[in-house]
Amino acid sequence: MEVLGVAYHWTPARQAQWQRWADRLGAQLTLLHTHPDRADQATYVGNTHFEFTGYAAAARHAQTDGPYVVVNDTLLDRHASGLWANWLLAASSSLHASGVFCDVYPAPRERPAEIPDPYASSWIFYLPTLADLETLSAAVQQVVSQPAAEPSPTYRAFLDRWLNHPVPGVGYQGPRTPVDLARKRQTVVWEHALSQLLVSSNQLQTFKGTRYKTLRFIDKILRRSQLLETRNRQPNP
Repeated sequence: MEVLGVAYHWTPARQAQWQRWADRLGAQLTLLHTHPDRADQATYVGNTHFEFTGYAAAARHAQTDGPYVVVNDTLLDRHASGLWANWLLAASSSLHASGVFCDVYPAPRERPAEIPDPYASSWIFYLPTLADLETLSAAVQQVVSQPAAEPSPTYRAFLDRWLNHPVPGVGYQGPRTPVDLARKRQTVVWEHALSQLLVSSNQLQTFKGTRYKTLRFIDKILRRSQLLETRNRQPNP
């Protein structure tokens, strides 16, 4: 197994975190760097399309025959990384169908045509073979290269609500500068377009099972806990 980690935030300590995670899987680690400060690295891929730059480059930087886990560095910050390693190790023997295995979500209640049901959350992918990894990289490259389509009114309304959801812990919870909001809007549009492309080509495979659903629930609790902790650290107005 090989872990292809898409790393924007890099420090020696985070390198060690990545290595420990790969070691839990018994996997080789290849980090694809997207931060300009790491431009001197052989696996620097640029940041033109944020983490999608790394996904598009993953196939050409693979160093083994697979299987592969392509994952971005939110793994280390927003997910129960150790539990994900344990689950992947246990589930890998059943993830052998051709295609791109993904962490999936149901389509939102608005059901805009731009979002398939289910759709892939674009932080982690499991690819059984090099051919599957090449399918992912090619699909990502196609998505980020095509001109942006005019969103339907329903989709535009969904994006606006998701980025500015009034309920704490629901929708986008990251930094709220104009640059951050524009980046997140773009990456979620790419996420949905990638899902559409994988569905239309019959390449979208979904993670399944009770342990996976439990893991998703733990991730949700972890993110809510992190949100509350961040808000409690903020000074009172």
